Amino acid sequence: MVAALALGIVGCGSSGPPPGPYNTVSNYLNSIAQGTYGGACNLADSRTREALIKAMGGRVSCARLFVRCLPSDALKLSRDQSQLLYATILVSTHRKKADASVSGTAVARAVGRVTLAKEHGTWVLTSYGTALARCPRKPRRPRR
Repeated sequence: MVAALALGIVGCGSSGPPPGPYNTVSNYLNSIAQGTYGGACNLADSRTREALIKAMGGRVSCARLFVRCLPSDALKLSRDQSQLLYATILVSTHRKKADASVSGTAVARAVGRVTLAKEHGTWVLTSYGTALARCPRKPRRPRR
């Protein structure tokens, strides 16, 4: 019995299983809310990242695409983690695939819906959401 207790204590310090799809989406929204777009990019698999950059002309970094593609109201709220308290995340999991719908804040509305896949035991984004999917290839020019 003492051995089991000792193992339990040792086990508490070890890292647990990788986060599920809900946590991955939450981390994604958190990265965007903090303005750490590189961190948001890193939550996607490499194919998704490369496809997004290629679709946008290949001359800009993934992180820069967030600045270009997110609506201005989402960018104004960037770096405001308190808005995450009001985000709603609904996840539907189907074996190694998941769909997540997010709402409730400007950032969440811009993201809208993402897809995920479990790769090598870790949940990764396979889409970045509505705002980046609809992003124009060329940067918007301000009106005069």
